[in-house]
Amino acid sequence: MTDDGPRSVKTTKTSLALVRTVRDSDGATLSELADHLDLAKSTVHNHLHTLVDEGFLVRDGDTYHVGLQFLPFSEHARNRNPLYSTARQQVYALAKETGNEADFIVEENGRAYTLEYAIGESTSRGLSESSPFRAGNRFHMHNCASGKAMLALLSDARVREILDRWGLPATTAHTITDESVLFDELETIRQQGYATNNEELIDGYRSIGAAVTGPSDDVIGAFSIGGPAYRMAVDESSTQEIAQLLIDEIDSLESELSY
Repeated sequence: MTDDGPRSVKTTKTSLALVRTVRDSDGATLSELADHLDLAKSTVHNHLHTLVDEGFLVRDGDTYHVGLQFLPFSEHARNRNPLYSTARQQVYALAKETGNEADFIVEENGRAYTLEYAIGESTSRGLSESSPFRAGNRFHMHNCASGKAMLALLSDARVREILDRWGLPATTAHTITDESVLFDELETIRQQGYATNNEELIDGYRSIGAAVTGPSDDVIGAFSIGGPAYRMAVDESSTQEIAQLLIDEIDSLESELSY
């Protein structure tokens, strides 16, 4: 029987893998790329030549780096979200008010993407530099506060679609890896209006997140406030104080969206 469905194009996937490897390595040589991806040097060379010619990679001596040609694409993708310009201002305001990290995250194809990220004055620089929430980063939804806040507002069927595709991988010993446990937590999030991440994504990192909905109750994104565990206390009073700050900001934003 013939499969008439869409197929992945191998050469395109190879080019994308090369770009990702160059980005993740903060620059790489032809030999390093060939070894990392287990490809012939001649194959890698052909892809690199095309990517450099189109401006998506640049060459500095023997090392390849991501080119600025990606910049207009990323800016277009980010600005496509109608809430972005307003969300950006709120992210910086939240970071300034709390002294912690703040971010605005959206869901696309079952993964979470950071559209904006800001660092408060009290945030540990060492932790913030390695934060997964820096603008442009992608991660799973089940082990971060913003991701869980958005999942809680999706239908159970949609949540299961996401879990079927991406699973529940553990990134720390605290990550939820059991589907029934996750659904129980999503119900709690619906009732209290916010989600927490207690070292589920990164050891030593906690955060609190709440989702934003549009006039049609569609999930637009989520804001979160986070930082080192020693600064983000887990007691109910401290958690609710930050959660209420988020909820008040989101309520104000949602009121603006309704007009």
